[in-house]
Amino acid sequence: MSRDALTSREAGETPATAPAAVPGNRRQYDSDSILTLALEISAGMLESGAEVHRVEDTAERICAAYGAADAGIFAITNLITATLIMPDGRDCTQTRRIKASRTDLSKIEKLNALSRSICDDPTDPLPVIEQVKEIKRSKSTRPFLMYIGGLLVAAGFTLFFGGTPADAALSVAVGLLICLLDFNRPSGLNQIAYTAVVSGVGTLIIGIISKATAGWLVTFNPAAANIGVIMLLIPGLALGNAFRDLLCGDVVSGSLRMTQSMLTAGSIAGGVAAVLIFLGGEIYGGGDVNPILLVLYGGAGSAGFSLLFAEPPKKIVPAVIGGMIGCACYVAAGRIEIPGVSSVFIASTAGSAACTLYAEILARTMKTPATVFILPALIPLVPGGALYYTMAYLVRGDRGQAASWALDTLFICFGIAIGIILVSLAFQLVSGGGKRKKGKKKAGNAR
Repeated sequence: MSRDALTSREAGETPATAPAAVPGNRRQYDSDSILTLALEISAGMLESGAEVHRVEDTAERICAAYGAADAGIFAITNLITATLIMPDGRDCTQTRRIKASRTDLSKIEKLNALSRSICDDPTDPLPVIEQVKEIKRSKSTRPFLMYIGGLLVAAGFTLFFGGTPADAALSVAVGLLICLLDFNRPSGLNQIAYTAVVSGVGTLIIGIISKATAGWLVTFNPAAANIGVIMLLIPGLALGNAFRDLLCGDVVSGSLRMTQSMLTAGSIAGGVAAVLIFLGGEIYGGGDVNPILLVLYGGAGSAGFSLLFAEPPKKIVPAVIGGMIGCACYVAAGRIEIPGVSSVFIASTAGSAACTLYAEILARTMKTPATVFILPALIPLVPGGALYYTMAYLVRGDRGQAASWALDTLFICFGIAIGIILVSLAFQLVSGGGKRKKGKKKAGNAR
């Protein structure tokens, strides 16, 4: 047994529970409680959709605020493990398994604010742990607001992709059903397979209604209506966090999130394709949309996702403005022609960079994680329409069009990634690499 352990036991304490030796005039607290507090906050942020880099950095800063000599934090999408080492050499280790997650930007903001206050004034961890548990148990938004968000997403993106008001009404009706199925998905079922079934159900209902009403007073465009519904299921959060994790060097978590995004997108495509085969692969392309209206429709989609993601009420308008700025830059940059470079790639890169720049600036001025602003703002750029047309033309046997849309899907994804990486990297370089020396870290600094 080590001398440190003997000393702790002579004092009637185990090495893991002995009070932490905190420098200065600060009180000494139980090291195990300090690590519990750090991991409770970090786990809550990861469960709510925060990127892994923020989760690890927040835990490290909290441990440093309580006087830890070192804190080794490792997180992936469903697990956090941490070891806390105190100045006298004692250490303790804990892990947290993340079994389920749902995007909740309000909880990310609350936990981030709490971590900042802890680092400014470290207090007894036990009462703060209870406060964290209360935040995690609370409901950030009412269910009916989430359904309103689904309504805005379905209608906004149906119009965004060239649909008519009648198409938007059909998309809203089916979208509310999809929201009902998605919000109440059983925890024991395979989530990828369930997403495929849900996307197939939406496509089937829209296809049947479109065929049944053909030649009547109202003619529906199934392509536009389907895209509006698909956008409710598209993995925009996982894709955005994957790029940010990879940028910060978290290759494992970034790769896991990227794989999750591809599997989810594949399940959506599979569900849609299976139904389109049954329906004969019908396609009606969307019409041209006035650029000003396109920006407004994109803002409506961002507003819908702000409600779905439980955006803090005071942050909804800034998030919507971010979405509109991204759409405006997308439209403007789409007119730029560079020989050998896809215009879709240029537009996506410009729109993504604008959204990220806007989010990073707001994060620093409002002392809020950039994630709170960037996720709803990026959603209008996600290639839901390109994914649908790829599957639809593939089912119809038009390999040329299918390949063209598939390339557009890839160009959009790469453009979004490049835009995020360029701006985030610039901000990291300006802020000195994103991390400060131990003992001077302040939790929750916007990145």
